[in-house]
Amino acid sequence: MDSSTPTSHWARNQLTEALENTMAALTGIQTVLWEGSCAVESSVTVTSPVASMMLSSRNASTLPRSSYHLAQPVPLTLAFPSASAWAVLLSKHPRVQVRVTVLAVNPFKHLDGKEIRSVGNIFLTANKESIQVQDLSEDIEIRLWRDESTETSSTGLNISTEEFVIEVNVTSMEDALILRVLPDIPLPIELYLGYQHPPNSTHSLLNTTLPTGHGQHAGDNYTWVLPPAMLQLGPGPYHVTARVRQSPEQELPSHVTYTITTIATQCHFWDHHRKAWRQDGCQVGPQSTVSSIQCLCNHLSIFGSSFFVVPRTVNIQDTGKLLSTVASNPIGVALLGSLLVLHGVVGVWAWRRDRVDGRKVKVTVLADSDPRAHVRYVVQVFTGYRRGAATTAKVVLTLYGTEGRSEPHCLRDPHKPVFERGGLDVFLVTTWSSLGELHNIRLWHDNSGPSPSWYVRQVVVSDVTARRKWHFLCSAWLAADLGDCQLDQIFPAASRSELLSSRHLFCSALVEKVTHDHLWLSVLTHCPWDPFTRLQRLACCLTLLLCTMVINIMFWRDPPEAGNQAALQPAGRVLLTWQELVTSVQTALILLPINLVVGQIFQLVPPQELPLPPTGIRLPRASAPPWEASPLKRITQELKATVGFLSRTKLCLEPEALPQEMDSVPELVRSLCCLVGSHLRSASRRGVEPAEPCLVNESYHHLSSHLSHVLGPLPAQLRALDLSKLCNPHDYLQAASRLQSLLEQLEQPGPCQEPGLARGGRSFPISEPRGQKATITCWLPREALFICWVTVAATSLASAYFTVLLSLQLDRQRATSWVVSMLLSLLQNIFIMQPLKVAGLTLLFSLVLKRMLWQDKGKEQQLQRILALLARCPYLELPGTRDWNDPVYHPPCPRPAPPRRGRTWRKKKLYTQLAEIVVQLVLLASLMVVCYTERSPHELYFNEAIRKSITPNFYRIRGLGDFYGWAHGTLLPSLDGPHPGFISDGNALLLGSVRLRQLRPQPQHQLCSCHQQDTGGHGAGWGPPGQSRGAPDSIWVKHGAESLGEYPVWGQLSLYPGGGYLAHLGTNSSHAHSVLQYLERSQWLDGCSCAIFVEFTVYNANVNLFCVVTLLLETPGTGAFLPSAELQSIRLYSSSGLTQLTCAQGTYLLLLLFYTWVQGRRLKQQKWRYFSSQRNVLDISIILISLAAFGVYIKCHLLQKSVMEKYHQGHSRFVSFYETAQVASALTYLLAFLVALATGKLWNLLRLNPRMHLISSTLRRAWQEVLSFLLVLLLLLAGYSMACNLLFGWSIANYKTFFSSFVTIVGLLIGIFNYDTVINLDPVLGSLLITTSVISMLYVVINLFVSGLLTTFSEERASTRANKDESMMEVMLLKLSGLLGIKQQALQLTRLAGAAEKAGPV
Repeated sequence: MDSSTPTSHWARNQLTEALENTMAALTGIQTVLWEGSCAVESSVTVTSPVASMMLSSRNASTLPRSSYHLAQPVPLTLAFPSASAWAVLLSKHPRVQVRVTVLAVNPFKHLDGKEIRSVGNIFLTANKESIQVQDLSEDIEIRLWRDESTETSSTGLNISTEEFVIEVNVTSMEDALILRVLPDIPLPIELYLGYQHPPNSTHSLLNTTLPTGHGQHAGDNYTWVLPPAMLQLGPGPYHVTARVRQSPEQELPSHVTYTITTIATQCHFWDHHRKAWRQDGCQVGPQSTVSSIQCLCNHLSIFGSSFFVVPRTVNIQDTGKLLSTVASNPIGVALLGSLLVLHGVVGVWAWRRDRVDGRKVKVTVLADSDPRAHVRYVVQVFTGYRRGAATTAKVVLTLYGTEGRSEPHCLRDPHKPVFERGGLDVFLVTTWSSLGELHNIRLWHDNSGPSPSWYVRQVVVSDVTARRKWHFLCSAWLAADLGDCQLDQIFPAASRSELLSSRHLFCSALVEKVTHDHLWLSVLTHCPWDPFTRLQRLACCLTLLLCTMVINIMFWRDPPEAGNQAALQPAGRVLLTWQELVTSVQTALILLPINLVVGQIFQLVPPQELPLPPTGIRLPRASAPPWEASPLKRITQELKATVGFLSRTKLCLEPEALPQEMDSVPELVRSLCCLVGSHLRSASRRGVEPAEPCLVNESYHHLSSHLSHVLGPLPAQLRALDLSKLCNPHDYLQAASRLQSLLEQLEQPGPCQEPGLARGGRSFPISEPRGQKATITCWLPREALFICWVTVAATSLASAYFTVLLSLQLDRQRATSWVVSMLLSLLQNIFIMQPLKVAGLTLLFSLVLKRMLWQDKGKEQQLQRILALLARCPYLELPGTRDWNDPVYHPPCPRPAPPRRGRTWRKKKLYTQLAEIVVQLVLLASLMVVCYTERSPHELYFNEAIRKSITPNFYRIRGLGDFYGWAHGTLLPSLDGPHPGFISDGNALLLGSVRLRQLRPQPQHQLCSCHQQDTGGHGAGWGPPGQSRGAPDSIWVKHGAESLGEYPVWGQLSLYPGGGYLAHLGTNSSHAHSVLQYLERSQWLDGCSCAIFVEFTVYNANVNLFCVVTLLLETPGTGAFLPSAELQSIRLYSSSGLTQLTCAQGTYLLLLLFYTWVQGRRLKQQKWRYFSSQRNVLDISIILISLAAFGVYIKCHLLQKSVMEKYHQGHSRFVSFYETAQVASALTYLLAFLVALATGKLWNLLRLNPRMHLISSTLRRAWQEVLSFLLVLLLLLAGYSMACNLLFGWSIANYKTFFSSFVTIVGLLIGIFNYDTVINLDPVLGSLLITTSVISMLYVVINLFVSGLLTTFSEERASTRANKDESMMEVMLLKLSGLLGIKQQALQLTRLAGAAEKAGPV
């Protein structure tokens, strides 16, 4: 059986039916073998590498106490009980046949998951009928062997003690326990059994003395079998104390090596009714050993034995003496010592980094905060993990709310570095009054230091007084040579829908959890705000590593013998054995719950309280604050700040509104009016059909409230100026009027704005401490940290201790193999188990438990710690020092950046094209799997083998005499094989009978033609005299195509229907010869037989292929036959790859439904314009052909099921597979076209760089010229084809039809032509036609065609270089450079972006 497991109910039924048929066939084979034996008391034995069987005939006197043995492929011994147990059965059946079969594999593996190693089938028959043997008074002994070297795990002990304890954990009361304690020298050993505690000679459940003396080998004498009845105290730990019994005449050596093996085993039989392995009436016998199981059963059936190597621990009382053998096997001790030294070195580094991280956990009170400001905002800045994300520049932050904005604050701390890669920095910002609902923040830096580029991931601002917080999803570079090459950017507040989107949750949480929850990686990427320190994580890693080692070595098995292992491994290559891989997987699965527990133990302890924030440093007051400046300067600064903010926000999309003069108030007011007008117009456009109307209204409301609050005092301040001291005072008055009208527009309700618009849609409440207690995991007291350390240390020491003891029991080779398996488990834990755990939980939370993932408890706890710290110090003396002339407080000059509209379009197009390419690759891959899984590389060889065996002399048939000679001499011998039912090659099975079918014309036609077939007449004199023609099975009765259900057949001359006159040759060679002789004598075939079919089907189980053979002889009216042969190979049973085929089919079907939905929506939008696009035509062609292929696939499976049901109803009659083969062939053609179209579409999608699309663009540009040249070439080809057909069609086969002549002329153009045949027939006309065709088509038309294409290609390439349309490739490179932190030249990026903007969207 194949290893792939069918899971569906249908597949299970099919598998059950196949197994029953196989067992029935096996019984039939046994019957045939027995009938071939002539002796009465004979015994027949047949052996093979897979199965062996023995047949024996017994009577009432020889059956009792008889025994049987089979050595191959798995040894089996059978012994029957005494005559008293057989009295009732032998009285009814005086002579019986004993049938014993041994199988090397478990045929019922997929029906029952039990690990059955060896299987034996035993039953009795009498008169070819099976005898039910059950409920005997005495048990039948069945002994099953297994390979001890590869299926058992032994522990070797080299000790000097006289007593040691073996602990075995029994998990099932149905298992019998087999214990073998084998010393290297013969010694008497006493064994005592105890439960939960080590027994002794006075207190024990059971005891025995070894050796027993009834075993054939030394190991069998030192074996103790404990059936389930002896383990009466239930599952749990059982202890076996082994003690050497001393005798005065024997002196014990100083050291004795013991080999200890423990096995749990059961005896099963196969229940045919329940389709499962059962144990009723079977038990493990006391003579069972490690290498063989003695099963005692009171019935006969299919038997098998299962076993499991029980993990054991050895408690050695002289550990010191065992440690003295370290020199002989130092691998385990050396490995542990190296790990401890490495852990100590890394632990010192982690301890120092924890001390450094402890100084970073603080709330920085900014030095430029105003001492009189009382509204506090806590700002949490998250730096990304990308390469080069940290910055050395001075970062400035400004908060924008509905009731104003804050002053620009420089985010820096003189006591610690800030904005490190993957770091979190917390700052305290104060303002004079509440800013209301925050809607934007502004970040910039001065681009100073050696590494000024900064990647900011997220900013969270919390209002301490109002207990509200806002999330700003930045994920952008502030750099001059990365990303958008901008040092100053505006970031809007994220809405609830943006925060809860699956894409954002998965991407953001995956990065955080991989860097924080991955136990091994987080030692390096630890966040200082996480209370789970580096040293604690390192201790947990060491504990898990030591647990991995001890679990791995407990389950470690002996490696295979050297000879077997060398036979499996190719020379010159170092391969991992299957044993090492399986052991590593088992260890990783057992370690998974330990991993989950150890990873959470330190997180149950509450973190330490944060230190009080320092008051910062005082800077010298170098300049006056803005309120001490002149009124005109204050107005100018306010207008500059507002215009700079609006010019960078996403709501104002007009770049031409940027001010040209930054010091002129009228120019600033004009620019401000343009920007606000752009904001109002964009809000009205978005309010028509917004995707999220609440968010649009909210953004409009927030920005309008902010502008009204900021610009409200400016008109009055402008009018209060002393206009006499100003140039052009009229401009200032006009600016005040424009500001007043602008404020009136802002006070009007926005588009679709409801009066009761709820505020706070982008703000979220901060969880209260009382409510937080219900959601945060219950913490242990702070003093429990010591208990956690003790637990981890004790687990590590215990694991290390037992690892040392168990490693010393291994030799050097086994210890090396164990180290390899342990390293595999470690790598699986680091690179597979941990990432899968993090990715799986993140994906689950992002798709299902979104709110739980968004409300991250770790972040909430961090914020609670910060607020608790601020609550302990309600008033902080702020420095209140700021240098207003410091250039860091002034935003950098605007850099020429690609306009937002073109940049957004390019990014969207890039993502769309990449998504289409990925989807198309998946579709093409699934289609390839569907196409090639059902294809077999043996189809060609199978067809050729069948063709060579039946077609010799077939193509030489010209008359009926030749046909009968070929049928007797070639056809029938090739179908008569060495075994019944098989053809001559001995591998292919003939399915059913061979059928002859002929078609005859109507009798009134003098010239026989199959185009007018008869409806009941047979022609004068056709048929034997007195033959009844009314019998349905008569060869003289015509059968219609409808009654036969046959498929029409294409011949060389015509399409022939499926009916006609039938003659079945049967499955026997002698019968087939007699039928042919009768047909020849009765002249069943005569001159009016216009078409003769020879049809049959063979099946080769070795390659799992059916070959449908259709041999056709046609009469064109000249009297000679035209022979043709059609052989089609099909596969009706899926032999392998069932799982991957089902997955590929499901994937392709889902993608097809997605494509259908996309194209249907596009067709609805574009109407008839949809069909004008070649890409749309290609897509709709793929969809239609896929739907057709799906229908043909269903039809093919229905036909397969129907034709196999017909065959199983009668194996000796003819069953036509022709229609099934034709439908399968049509499915193959459809899939081939699908592969071609899907590959063509993939080529059409690879257009990120226009140079990759030069060919298609050239053909599109030269399409008219291409059509003209193709039309001229087609006309010339048609003319020469007709001329050659008329001149040479009567004598040369290549020109007999117009189509064949056309193909021959095309071959002439590419150099495939038989010149000698044409010139020999007609030297003049042949030479003339060849010369003119080559000159006119090859040298003139085709050269002109290629020249035109080359000219168009040159023009297209020149236009591509002139336009420099490389925007999509540059956008992709820009994204990759931003992701990897690779710096590029800012000027070059800006130039390319400007060129792409000029090209615009297509």
